[in-house]
Amino acid sequence: MIAPFTVTPQVFEQHLGALREERYKCVTFSELLDSLAAHTISSRTAVITFDDGYKDFADNALPVLQAHDYPSTLYLTTGFLAGGKLHHKESGPSDLMLDWAQLPELVASGTEIGAHSHSHPQLDTLTAAQLHRETHLPKELLENVLGVRVRSFAYPHGYNGPRVQRFIKNAGYDSAAGVRNAFTHSSDDRFNVARLMLQSHHSLETFRNWLRGLEAPPATRGEAMRTKLWRDYRRGKAIVRRQPGSDYQ
Repeated sequence: MIAPFTVTPQVFEQHLGALREERYKCVTFSELLDSLAAHTISSRTAVITFDDGYKDFADNALPVLQAHDYPSTLYLTTGFLAGGKLHHKESGPSDLMLDWAQLPELVASGTEIGAHSHSHPQLDTLTAAQLHRETHLPKELLENVLGVRVRSFAYPHGYNGPRVQRFIKNAGYDSAAGVRNAFTHSSDDRFNVARLMLQSHHSLETFRNWLRGLEAPPATRGEAMRTKLWRDYRRGKAIVRRQPGSDYQ
């Protein structure tokens, strides 16, 4: 399942090389939002994000990032991490995940840690009690282990909406990452910041074109009608099944 959303370390190295050739500065997700708020952002600023918390981030991605002196933001699904008491391995991916014991050294390396829910459900299909747990618990668990404030959240599957965003704000996050496959900008919604989802079929040429502002639209404000209808369909299906939606189940 995860294969379409992966690239080899060699291709990742090429991507970072392209960032350097195009004279991009890389920052963490929260640093980007701070710069946007202060109107001090450069047009050649990029944020590299990773979702879920797979073990190969530490094994393969981090060494390449460090070689280029590029920070990144890693959004963790706390219930999938190894070595935890509240482990949801049976409902999560089959791939190896990071261990809780590795997290402090990741922070020390310059990696920003963000939350990505506890069990990776489609958040907009949850009850209020479930949604509270999936947004508040990861922040509490991560902050207890890391000793630093967790400022940012990434929506599983990118699914959110006004109701979900209210829980994110109430949990104390400063920002949240969506997907949207668009370029973010200074007027983007800080609780649904657009990202480009890099997949295995994307060529290096496509990646270079993204760096040049091509092959993707700027993020728009508000939701498209099809987004609202798709959310209503998922919520209805979850009610009928009496089970939250999740691509891992």
